[in-house]
Amino acid sequence: MPTTSPNTRRLTDWTPYALGFLAVAVLLVMLAGLSIWEERERQRERAAAATQNLARLLEAHVADALNKADVLLQAAAVQVREGGDAGVPDKALQALAAAAPELQGLRLANADGHWHPHAPATGPTAPAQDSEAFQRARNEPDAPLIVTGPLRHRADAPWVLVLSRTVRGADGRFAGLASVDLPVSRFDALFSAIDLGEHGAATIRTEALALVYRRPWPREGSAAVGSTEVSAQLREAIANNPLAGDFEAPTALDGIARINAYRKVQDYPLYLLVGLPEDDFPRGWNVVDAAIVALAVATLAMAALATLMLHRATRRQIGAAQRRLAAIVESSDDAIVSETLDGVVTSWNPGAEATFGYSAAEMLGQSLQRLVPPELRGEQADILARVHRGERVAHFETERLCRDGRRIQVSISIAPMVDADGRIVGVSRIARDISRQKAMEQEVRQLAFHDPLTRLPNRRLLLDRLKRAQQTSRRLGSHGAVLFIDLDRFKQLNDRLGHEAGDQFLVIVAQRLAAAVRETDTVARLGGDEFVVVCENLGAGAELAAERMAALEAKLADAVALPVVLQGELVAASASIGHRLFLGTEDDLDGLIAEADRAMYLHKQRLPPPADTAPAEEPDGYDD
Repeated sequence: MPTTSPNTRRLTDWTPYALGFLAVAVLLVMLAGLSIWEERERQRERAAAATQNLARLLEAHVADALNKADVLLQAAAVQVREGGDAGVPDKALQALAAAAPELQGLRLANADGHWHPHAPATGPTAPAQDSEAFQRARNEPDAPLIVTGPLRHRADAPWVLVLSRTVRGADGRFAGLASVDLPVSRFDALFSAIDLGEHGAATIRTEALALVYRRPWPREGSAAVGSTEVSAQLREAIANNPLAGDFEAPTALDGIARINAYRKVQDYPLYLLVGLPEDDFPRGWNVVDAAIVALAVATLAMAALATLMLHRATRRQIGAAQRRLAAIVESSDDAIVSETLDGVVTSWNPGAEATFGYSAAEMLGQSLQRLVPPELRGEQADILARVHRGERVAHFETERLCRDGRRIQVSISIAPMVDADGRIVGVSRIARDISRQKAMEQEVRQLAFHDPLTRLPNRRLLLDRLKRAQQTSRRLGSHGAVLFIDLDRFKQLNDRLGHEAGDQFLVIVAQRLAAAVRETDTVARLGGDEFVVVCENLGAGAELAAERMAALEAKLADAVALPVVLQGELVAASASIGHRLFLGTEDDLDGLIAEADRAMYLHKQRLPPPADTAPAEEPDGYDD
């Protein structure tokens, strides 16, 4: 027989610990990488937030300049509307222009597209009707501030944005155009207050991404105004989110890689872009990354030391654990049994002896088939087949035979036993006697649906049986009935002989009523001396059903009227019975019982009064 060398055994012994350490190392590397990646993402988020804040601030400055120009143009439009045919005085135009010195070339055009005679010399040389702004104002009377450009009115003129507003006459019709120029150089004053760093950049572009202004200007200076040369990343970002966003890309005008943010300038056809160089937000190794790596290395060293200590401690604890396990098995009240794949018992604890009555000496080497009732051996074979396939069967309930022939209810869990190579070598069972538990569950169900005194169905179960009887009536087309039974003068009997005798009488009446009906019928106690009988299948015809109902009433009345000895006294009683026939499921359940109750009460009112009492009162309830 081949033997295993000490080195091989030592290697096999260390294998699970080495694999565990390797798993910890891989996990730590993954966690460290994830932490470094998250730190880089936080850095990027901080950079994006910084550029967005700058973009938001500059957008507010640009929007203020445009809003101020819009107010000036609206004032000019008001002057035109109020001046009417007299026109707008030159002094009024000069006063308006003086109110916004950063703007230039305030001018008016009439509805025919001709400029005001005293339009500033810095304005356009072509007629107003040829301008894009005039065409839009005439075709879109409700257009807000119209922004066109950037453009130059002459080759030697500065670049400007032309801001225009539609002018309406007193009658509300199109009366012309008011325009003013915003030189792009005016943005120097707005942007100079913002520190963009050495290589930061801020840019204004139109919706078509034509360059309006940039700080700093590119190498070709203001000659680049109107250029649409932008990065593909910017075009993609605006296509995905036209209002605001951020992206990373080298700027097309100077090639510097930046973290960029862009924002639409309110409702104007302009974009404000701010870019901060990636060098301002270092992504290389930093203190946080170094700390993460150092922590991972330290954790790996501690894991290696812990693995060594665990290996040594485990060898000491395995023996103790095996002894504790044996003690648990021996002291358990549950039956813990192991067997071979052939079904031969290999262990039998004291709990098994107490549960089944067989001693260990009687069971070791024997088959467990002696505990299985003959009709359940097929079930046992199916379960063992599942366990042999490696499945675990937990808490299935069945019956087993004891040594004295008794049958007990047990809950059994079965699991395969495997060797070091993972091969199934046996079966382990844990069985628990649940006979008392099952009896208690049955008692609980009995109390929930049956009257505790007479053991007849209570109101809850009665309603269920009545509903089922309605369904049967509808399916078969046959009548059913509800009978309401009340014992006559039961209160006097109960007061005279006592509650104990009254309870005994109710039990006897319940037994007689149950014996008087068919097995398919239901007798229930509602409480006190009130009983209800539900009958099924009394016939399809109403007359036949009524005849059978009358015969059943007479039979029930005779059953109640049989004398009985209570407290040494011969007692004879009678019952008032009312009924309600039904066909199908249209009637309400409680309504059926109530109608049978009313029919019973009419019958009780016809009873002669007792000799020592006034005429019959309404029936009294009874709480036992």
